[in-house]
Amino acid sequence: MRLINTKTLKLEEFSEGSIPPYAILSHTWGNDAEELSFREVENGIIDKPGVVVRNGTTDKLAVGSTKLRGCCQQAVEDGLGYAWIDTCCIDKTNLVELSEAINSMFRWYNRATVCYAYLSDVPNGDDPPKPESKFRSSRWFQRGWTLQELLAPKHLRFYNVKWRYIGTKGTISNVIKDITHVPRQFLLGISRLHTASVAQRMSWAAGRETKRAEDLAYCLLGIFGISMPMIYGEGGEQAFFRLQEQIMKTTRDDSILAWDLDDKFYASHPRDRDGGVLAPDPSHFANSGQIIARQHADNPLHSLDMVGGSLRIHLPLLTTASGQIFGLLNCGPALNPHKIVSIPLARATPVASNEYVRPRRVPSVLRTVAASRPPPELVHIKKDGQNDAFIKTNKKHWLYEEDLFAQIDLTLVDVEPTSCWDTQTNLISPLNSDDSSSLIFLRFRHAKAGSQDFVTILERSQLELDTDPQLATVICSTVTCSRNSPLQEVAEDLRLRLASPEATGKQSARNEVLQLRIKSEPAEGGIISIKPEAILFQADATVHTFENADLILDLKRLIRERREIISQRDGLRIRSEAYSDHVRLAGEERDKVERQIKELEGMKRRLVEQVEDSARELHYLGQEQTKLEERQDYLSNQMSLAYTQLDKLNDEDKYQVGYALSQEVVGNNDVEVIEHIVATISEATAMLIAASNKRDVDTVRRLLTIGVEPDGKDGQFGRTALSWASENGSESIVRLLLDTGKVDVNSQDNNGRSPLQWASEKKFDDIARLLLANGAKMDCQRTLLAHERSVYSVALSHDSKLIVSGSWMAIKIWDTATGECCQTMQGHKRGVNSVAFSHDSKLIASGSDDCTIKVWDAATGQCYQTLKGHAMQINSVAFSHDSNLIVSGSDDDTMMLWDSATGQRLHVLYDQYRDHFSSVAFSHNSKYIVSGYDSGRAILWDSITGEVVQTLEAHHDYIESVAFSHDSKFIISGSNDKTIKIWDSTTGKCQQTLHGHLNCVNAVVFSHDSKFIASGSQDGTIKLWDSVTGKCQQTLDNCEARIYSIAFSHDSKILVSGSEGGIIKIWDTSIWFSHRVGNQEDGKCPELTTRREGKETKKHGYCFQTSTKPDVSVSVQLTTRN
Repeated sequence: MRLINTKTLKLEEFSEGSIPPYAILSHTWGNDAEELSFREVENGIIDKPGVVVRNGTTDKLAVGSTKLRGCCQQAVEDGLGYAWIDTCCIDKTNLVELSEAINSMFRWYNRATVCYAYLSDVPNGDDPPKPESKFRSSRWFQRGWTLQELLAPKHLRFYNVKWRYIGTKGTISNVIKDITHVPRQFLLGISRLHTASVAQRMSWAAGRETKRAEDLAYCLLGIFGISMPMIYGEGGEQAFFRLQEQIMKTTRDDSILAWDLDDKFYASHPRDRDGGVLAPDPSHFANSGQIIARQHADNPLHSLDMVGGSLRIHLPLLTTASGQIFGLLNCGPALNPHKIVSIPLARATPVASNEYVRPRRVPSVLRTVAASRPPPELVHIKKDGQNDAFIKTNKKHWLYEEDLFAQIDLTLVDVEPTSCWDTQTNLISPLNSDDSSSLIFLRFRHAKAGSQDFVTILERSQLELDTDPQLATVICSTVTCSRNSPLQEVAEDLRLRLASPEATGKQSARNEVLQLRIKSEPAEGGIISIKPEAILFQADATVHTFENADLILDLKRLIRERREIISQRDGLRIRSEAYSDHVRLAGEERDKVERQIKELEGMKRRLVEQVEDSARELHYLGQEQTKLEERQDYLSNQMSLAYTQLDKLNDEDKYQVGYALSQEVVGNNDVEVIEHIVATISEATAMLIAASNKRDVDTVRRLLTIGVEPDGKDGQFGRTALSWASENGSESIVRLLLDTGKVDVNSQDNNGRSPLQWASEKKFDDIARLLLANGAKMDCQRTLLAHERSVYSVALSHDSKLIVSGSWMAIKIWDTATGECCQTMQGHKRGVNSVAFSHDSKLIASGSDDCTIKVWDAATGQCYQTLKGHAMQINSVAFSHDSNLIVSGSDDDTMMLWDSATGQRLHVLYDQYRDHFSSVAFSHNSKYIVSGYDSGRAILWDSITGEVVQTLEAHHDYIESVAFSHDSKFIISGSNDKTIKIWDSTTGKCQQTLHGHLNCVNAVVFSHDSKFIASGSQDGTIKLWDSVTGKCQQTLDNCEARIYSIAFSHDSKILVSGSEGGIIKIWDTSIWFSHRVGNQEDGKCPELTTRREGKETKKHGYCFQTSTKPDVSVSVQLTTRN
């Protein structure tokens, strides 16, 4: 967007997200020579000289320069640094830019801080309230473009020719209402424009003009909230037709057809009536300013579709006594609810019963609503009106004269092919085939029970006969057949039989009741009438011929039955062979078992012999043990004497002896000696750290056995034995340390790194899983300071490469791997409560407090659909699995289903209690939608029919979030009552109630395999639950920041959370999920934020070689915890 710097008067260009506050000018264009163009301002030509006026004098400055300088001066006085003027901020030579500007114009005027309306034909001293004032007759109120410039800005001020202040649209709103006929609730922004009917908004433009004919349509784009390409040269009528077609794609408002109302209901000048279904320009809506849309229970809303040159619409039809047909619209005058608008219609052709045109010079009229209205019918109204009103067709049809056949108790019951017969009109049409020999078979049945049916053959060639009945009457071939014979089989055999010479030319047939002959003869309008004729003479050889056909049918049935018997016999043979194989295999298995029994008996004999040998060895070992005990008693006496001597030494000598013997004592693993010599010296813990770093499992085991402190840290890096073992991949040492129950698995070194981080970085997944199983805290992989305000919604693309987040008036797309922001999308006017990726990750849907849903291109960040229909804030949006549908839930007590490609609203759903929809979700198979409500209930809907499938009486407080499992078998709900519930989607029964959060549960989601559930709460935690047992497996601490939204990646390796303070966190759950932590007792959740408390004291320090690299020496400074 280009803006004029109000101080330098130079153009500056801004991107969508960086536009500063600005003033905007509304004016009427003068002579092109007097206006400032884009090129002139770009080249610094600001003060353009005026043109010669009639009295021979010349203005000092051209009108364009006066406008620019006056606008910028006023903006400076209002504290604004920029201004926008259409004449010089748009490069009109660039058609693409021009088209984009026209489609954006309404939005630009709406976003402006203030709008200045410069009325060049209003002099100083003019008083607007006076009837003769120049203000009332100003050109500004007669131009097309100034209508949206009147309605779009929030603040609009009027200035006269000398840039003197006249007033605002608020202070003189009564005068403006009299001039424009726009109700003040729309002038002042109290009611939004979309709440006015289409007819009302069109009437506001009825008396306006534009310099180019097409602009009369283009200037209304913003008022109707639509976009379309500019095609200058197409003509004003065609442009207005395109505008109306675009409007019909976004709204179902019958008042778009309420034009040319009869003058006796609204006083106006007589005018010529057009004949198309759409009005050619806004002036035809001059009498429609009071027409509002209505809704009737007996006539639900259907879409208005322009298809194949016709408007497809559901309308109740009324035929007057004079034969005039009127379509009854769902709209009428606001002050008279008993009147509705009816539009004139005429049948387009005598054949097509639902195709109509709107006749020329016949007005629409207001009619009193009858107590019982006709039901709506699907009709097609021609777009191009009278031109095709009574087109002729060369296609001919047979007409079954039902009343004539009824006189002789005959009824047409079947036709082959069936698609040839229109049962509503009794017309029989040939197939679309060039084969003139194709046949149609009619089956007539007599009222007498048990009598044979008649079959009459129609040939396509009969339709090409002379239209003179005397010359073109044809007797049709007719035969009889059994009532039980399918017509399709009869027709097949007749085609064969008619090929024989004796079967041609037969014209009548007889059954048990009558002898029948059927003739076809031309009637009016290309219709060939089929009439019956009962005759007295006997039927000819046709009867005998078809008796042979009955024989053929009987033989065919016998042949088919014989074929089925042969097939069944083959099946029995195959089954018999299979059972024979089973008997043989069972015998072989029995022989095998008998051999195994013999082998086991031999093994039993050998084991008895081994028991006897072992008993003898035990006797010998007992004798040896007695000798060793005698020797051990002697050594104990000697060691006691040595301990006595050791106790007599001073501390320094005792320490030196202990250190000298420590390696040998630990190596012997003699607990009694260790307690006297080693356990009192601090270097044992340092030895434990060094042994852990060297992967010396045996030494670690011995040191832990003697009770060495397992959680001491080295002095250089602040790392524990568990930290070194986790980095070096020694799973055995990690297990030994964890088994002591005395290590802090979340202990951090001087660089803030935990054992789990070391194991994850070195790809030691088994150790990482082991640490997680023992309470290690799952780390946050990345923290994004995403928005200035809270992040209310996050979602992951299907390939997990992108994250989308929603906050106040902004949506952002992030690279999951790098954490970089890829796109910032702005368009919502208030907070974004919900965002969702389509399954193919190409689209993003967002729902906002501004009552709109926007559909964005995920690749470009461009908004290509804005879905309007909700009256209050939208709390939740979701895509169907095939990405074709979007569902939205709102505080206006409705849930709406939309076509994601066209933006068309397909369904509006609400339950009987008219409750707020707080959350919605699609099932994976897209068949069902679940919705949560403020009342604590949840409802399962059929997404195709809109019917309620299940009602879940869920929670004691309002529901914040609902979700389906991946297999659609289960539903979860999170509530303000601090609980999560798991439901069986088929039975509607509650399977589990999960307790653990201390505040409202704002978000719930299933993992992709449906085995786990993640929940986010206002208590600042995320919890991971086992969906089968209902037990909490992990708690992720978010530093007390409220969690508003969470999302799992498709492979469950990533969990994303959005919280207050504009923070997004990305959690690595891959190791946790591969471990599948389970078996937590009593449903208690292990807290991962526990920190050990204690006082650190330093004792003797020694230097050990702790690194596995030869050139690295680590000083292990022992630190113990008391």
